[in-house]
Amino acid sequence: TPWLGCPNLTDLTSSSPSILSAVMRMTLRPVLLALPILQALGDCSDESCAVKDRSLLQKHAMAGMSKADDLSEIERPPRIFQHFIPEPSEPSETIVGTDPGVCEKDIFARKDLCPQQCPFAAEMESRFCHFRCVSKMQCGDPSTGTLRNASIPDEKMHLCRHCQVEACQTCKADPPGASGAALERCVKCFPGYTLTAVGECEMKGEGFFVAIGVVGAIAVVVAAAWYLSVVFKPRVNQEGISEGLEGQNRAMLTMPTQPGEEARPYPLSTNLLTTNVAGTGTMLFFRFQFALLVWAISLLALWFGFVFLVSKDLLILGNREAKSPQVLCAVVNWGRERQLELLWTKVAWLAIAYVFSVLGAAIYAILSAKLMVDTDSESSSMADFTAKLEGLPSFHGAENVEEMLKEKVREATGSSVVGVSVCWDYSAVKGRVHAALDKELELFAEETPNVAPNTAPGDGDGLNDKITRSILDAWHVHLQEGHHHAPTDEATKQMLLDMKSTSMAFVIFDSENAKSAAVDAVKRSGGILVGRENCTLRPVVAEPTEILWENMAIGKGQRAANLFQGTLLVSGACLLWTLLLYLPYAFYMASFTYANGD
Repeated sequence: TPWLGCPNLTDLTSSSPSILSAVMRMTLRPVLLALPILQALGDCSDESCAVKDRSLLQKHAMAGMSKADDLSEIERPPRIFQHFIPEPSEPSETIVGTDPGVCEKDIFARKDLCPQQCPFAAEMESRFCHFRCVSKMQCGDPSTGTLRNASIPDEKMHLCRHCQVEACQTCKADPPGASGAALERCVKCFPGYTLTAVGECEMKGEGFFVAIGVVGAIAVVVAAAWYLSVVFKPRVNQEGISEGLEGQNRAMLTMPTQPGEEARPYPLSTNLLTTNVAGTGTMLFFRFQFALLVWAISLLALWFGFVFLVSKDLLILGNREAKSPQVLCAVVNWGRERQLELLWTKVAWLAIAYVFSVLGAAIYAILSAKLMVDTDSESSSMADFTAKLEGLPSFHGAENVEEMLKEKVREATGSSVVGVSVCWDYSAVKGRVHAALDKELELFAEETPNVAPNTAPGDGDGLNDKITRSILDAWHVHLQEGHHHAPTDEATKQMLLDMKSTSMAFVIFDSENAKSAAVDAVKRSGGILVGRENCTLRPVVAEPTEILWENMAIGKGQRAANLFQGTLLVSGACLLWTLLLYLPYAFYMASFTYANGD
């Protein structure tokens, strides 16, 4: 908004041929092109337009121009080490003026308080941000040309203010010069409040809030009692707890050990930027976090360097509070001057930040790619022996697809193939497949003693047992015998026979050299003919544990449709955010006015 009060800013394009002016002209050119449009929003043919017809933005655009309007203020070279040079005085809410000659004078954005002879600042009715120092009896006096409804002299704020009663919708003040308890009183309160006999607003329905507090306190006590009862409940499933703890230990990241040594976790002092504890992805993640911190701290240090070398005002521009309209106008006027004077620091910081960000991102990308290559060359994984065969026709589960593809690849490449893993489309029966896998894994699990029926969790009739049963049922966990939902062997076999393959399979070779030779051979020959389809063979970059096997059936068309659907959902969410939150807020801020002392 301060730019709207600088109509001569467009003359920057014809400033002096100094280096600073040239840089500022190139940087501010897009802003200068938009200034005539923005300034037109605040046009007013008469400088004494009624206050009620002008918003804060419009009134500030037509306010009196200070010295910062002159082009020389912008062309002035930056004052490095400005903390050794006296800076412009700032608005103050404590310094009282001593010149009685300012009484009855119309002053724009006065920086200090009025003198004792006329200690109250009254805003002019027809000139925004112009104040006149008046006496107590002159607050709201029409003959002074100040706001008529600002008739209450405030000793603390040193100004004439309008009527203010908490939660009051319509407030009425006594005529100028009045005093006493009835100096300001409410005529109509906001909904939810009751007008008292002394003209104040009192909230009604306090009992409702007290009841809410009592109910909340009771709920907290009941929840605490239930938690304590669960904590001190007898342990009935020690075998399950031991198995869970054992699984937790197996899942814990441990340091490499020799055969026979006990596994130990990594110490807290482990440098995750350079130590591979859980794969290259973990190292890249923590390197990204470190790079982000370095980037933010560097730019912050650069800004504080400008603050130290140029001016501390860079930290408070736009953040200074004002308790009265007089100080608010003074702060806005002072901030506008300082903003123009310190504009070169923001331009310089943005230029340095842009160059630093681009170069830093490029260096970070190169180092990340180098880390991937170095890590892959230092260790071998399943992906190093695997190639991806794409473009396959669809097969049924009754066909021996794996052996057929294994022979096709061996004949086309001459490399030794260990096996082929076909990607099957089981997205529609994913739950049945997982249940069959769980049943298969149970064959390799150690047998554990059965829990007695009367000690199984959720078997009782108490409140805790009912809650336990509801939670277990929601997760489809049944601890009692006879509640196994795994499919039978015949059902599993029929499900596999009815399943169809996708267009992709993974071929495993006996060595990395064999895989590379096979990929090169297929590339030279133009592909592998499987049925009527010409298939390609490419190296893989993902490990088996990183793949969502149930989604392998998603083709390019469906992937594009999903991307389009996601784009529509995000765009719709942004549109709702704009319509329901941003536009109402923008409308409120655009229509708000400080007219009539509001």
